[in-house]
Amino acid sequence: MADRSADLVEEVRAANDIVAVIGGYVRLRKAGRHYKGLCPFHKEKTPSFHVSPERQTFHCFGCGKGGDVFRFLMEIEGVRFPDALRTLAERGGVRIPERTDWRVTEKRERLYAVLDAAARFYRASLKSPAAAAAKRFLEERRLSAEVAERFGLGYAPSGWRTFRERARAEGFTDEELTDAGLLVPRPEGTPYDRFRDRLLFPIQNVGGRTIGFGGRILGEGEPKYLNSPETELFRKGEGLYGLSITRSDIRREGTAVLVEGYTDLLALFQAGFRNAVAPLGTAFTPAQARLLANYTDKVVVLFDGDEAGLKATLRSLATLAGEGLSPTIAELPAGSDPDEVIRRDGGGALKERIDRAEPLVPFLIDRVHRGDRESGVRALIEVLVPMRDELRLALLIREAHERTGVPEEVLHREVARLRKGADAERPEAVRSSPVASRRLLEAERGIAYLGYQFPELVPMIRKAMGACVVEDLSARRLLGALYDCAEKGIDPSGSIFTLEEVDGDFARLRVETEAGDPLQRLHDYIACVWDEEISRRIRRVQDEMKDAEERKDLDACDRLLEERAALARRRHRIATSLRGEDWGAHFRSAERSE
Repeated sequence: MADRSADLVEEVRAANDIVAVIGGYVRLRKAGRHYKGLCPFHKEKTPSFHVSPERQTFHCFGCGKGGDVFRFLMEIEGVRFPDALRTLAERGGVRIPERTDWRVTEKRERLYAVLDAAARFYRASLKSPAAAAAKRFLEERRLSAEVAERFGLGYAPSGWRTFRERARAEGFTDEELTDAGLLVPRPEGTPYDRFRDRLLFPIQNVGGRTIGFGGRILGEGEPKYLNSPETELFRKGEGLYGLSITRSDIRREGTAVLVEGYTDLLALFQAGFRNAVAPLGTAFTPAQARLLANYTDKVVVLFDGDEAGLKATLRSLATLAGEGLSPTIAELPAGSDPDEVIRRDGGGALKERIDRAEPLVPFLIDRVHRGDRESGVRALIEVLVPMRDELRLALLIREAHERTGVPEEVLHREVARLRKGADAERPEAVRSSPVASRRLLEAERGIAYLGYQFPELVPMIRKAMGACVVEDLSARRLLGALYDCAEKGIDPSGSIFTLEEVDGDFARLRVETEAGDPLQRLHDYIACVWDEEISRRIRRVQDEMKDAEERKDLDACDRLLEERAALARRRHRIATSLRGEDWGAHFRSAERSE
């Protein structure tokens, strides 16, 4: 168990760059190889708080506090290590069990073991005579044996059940192989290998553990690329190919190169560009942008030089800008991809194009639309709509104004109009605050549904929720109706306010609730809501602190430091009181009242 816990800790640590985490609390400035700022743990006028991106540690020469990213969060938030682990796991997109359930942990470890066994089998298969077509493909792409070994490339034999037979001989069951995405189940009959006669690219999480595969077909047929299905370990929209290997170089370079495909990344890596990443066979997603933001805020987009590549570039620009990153665009010759440019013209030619990568405004207005200013401005506005950094938005709009002559107020008005339209097009049930996380929305909906399912719990829910702001409109509407029914003594199940009228997503929550202990689930939901509420207040205080630091208002800084510490203590007290609440006794008394 200790080894598995250590693996999880290292995976979470790798997913959270300490500079990015601490930068959310402290205004940091680059100072040589380190970053400096005013220490958040004691009062000072001269920065003595240092953060090392290389060692992933912090240290204050004034008060002596120091440690890794976990220690920082424990100190700044006043929480224990398990709480810091969960917070950072969620931030870094690492999945951990909601509670210490060793059966869940054992299952995850078996999935990892299955995938490790598959990776070994496929790597060994690449060295067999049957893999001649796969080796020929690598030779044609001029990918060396060293790069293939570094990224663990493999070959899936053409037999329908070759891997299944080998895995079963090693003690794995069909259920485990299917859960890992390696077998395709059949309603009646024997499952078969998902990957057959394909060159395989193992996909790893940021901690370096295999979570899935991408496979390229070697002959005729479709699809050209086949990825693992989504599993408990693998989500196509949440990971990045190559990041476990290139993340250190991304930190060191301060820039990431975003390419479209697996072979593009391998070609760049071999040519000396060790700071590249690629999506996992899907359009670039906000979750992937947030993951990348742990390592850098500068991204060079290097997609194919065709119409499809241009469309993918425009989508990725909106995603990157919307998540606070600064994208630039490296153009390729028409019809070329990075791999082809390297093979035809060499790595030096590609470096020139990367070095000449253009910022958003000139690229969209001058290059993409070749002087068609209206089309260029409209394309730029679509990229700006999801952007949440209002200062950066204003700077880009000013740049667009200076380049095109379009008044700034017109550009701002158009962005606001499109934002309003995008909000209106979303279903009302999922429209919420832009800072509301998926975890918070699910918790709010879970609380609302449990109140609907067990009306006796509504008074306790209302008391426990206190002054928390409910972000999700469906949950807010249902809870309001439940509170009203409780005050009037009306059975909500007999009212016209039916579950279906609120939101279909509650059907999924109903199944989950019935499958587990409703009291424990309610406890977890309310703890999550309060944690998010306190975090929201802390973020507000941090924003005010940044303003106070810029104004050099030390009195305001002191007051805000104390306020943030008080909020951290309050979060701890709330968590303690929730742990001490006798939920079972309350529920049993409610059951007896039926």
